[in-house]
Amino acid sequence: MAFREAERTLADAGVVAKLRAVDAAAMAAVAQWTCRRVHWPWHVMAQDWRRNYPARFEVALWHGDMLCALALGRPARVAPHLSLHYVERNPDPENPLRSQVTGAVVAALRAYAIVLGKTELRLVEPLPQLVPRYCSPEFGFYRVTPARGGQYCARRIQG
Repeated sequence: MAFREAERTLADAGVVAKLRAVDAAAMAAVAQWTCRRVHWPWHVMAQDWRRNYPARFEVALWHGDMLCALALGRPARVAPHLSLHYVERNPDPENPLRSQVTGAVVAALRAYAIVLGKTELRLVEPLPQLVPRYCSPEFGFYRVTPARGGQYCARRIQG
């Protein structure tokens, strides 16, 4: 349901994308990526998160036959937020959603947060060079640096 809502939001913004679960097709596609900025073991992470976080957020962002990005997150058990922990864009220069990955993933994250009744989105320990982008008017996050724990970017949402 959250994927369909996010796809509608993206289509309204002119972004043609399909959002799916992180499945075997996504694992086969990510294994072909070269020149990656990060080398997260998606096949291991996806299995671990499925086992340990039944209400997890996971998305494979597709454009036609090209996997454009993967993302994993999870809702807080009691607190009112949904956190995005991992997102990786396909580094291929031909990635048709190259500049739209963050917006697409945040749209899906927001839609799932609403389904769960959460009122805040968090981007956990973002790459420092991306914080200004996340905290821009385009995305509307603000930086939080707790006394204990890692930095994150947060944004309130409304249903």
